[in-house]
Amino acid sequence: QSFLDMHQIISAGPFLYVFVQEGTADSQFFCHPQCLIRLARYTLQAHCTVSRNKRVKSLPLVLGAPLNLEEGTTLMVGIPPLDTDDERKNFFGKAFEQAAESTNTVAKFNSFDSHIIELKSEDRTKFFDALINILQ
Repeated sequence: QSFLDMHQIISAGPFLYVFVQEGTADSQFFCHPQCLIRLARYTLQAHCTVSRNKRVKSLPLVLGAPLNLEEGTTLMVGIPPLDTDDERKNFFGKAFEQAAESTNTVAKFNSFDSHIIELKSEDRTKFFDALINILQ
């Protein structure tokens, strides 16, 4: 709800993105991949419901959360747009892999789902720039 209230969901062109801020009360709950996926789906659905822009239903969402503050890592998940017929077709696994490779970012795919990635927080900006270029 705070994502919507504080207008933290940003359009990066080919996708929407939002980050759970470090140090927020609930941030420790979202360092688990399945919790982050549920939050991403809820966030995208809620954003599409309140947004006046019809285009948001055709945009996927990338959501990131701090994973380990001592190590400086971030957990990110990408989910397909709401208007996708088959939710199993998630292209973010390949896109994340290509973005990490093109930026020489050390990325870990520790989850069963390839659309969940762990990376260093300082690499987040260059990773996003590469992801935007790949998905355009």
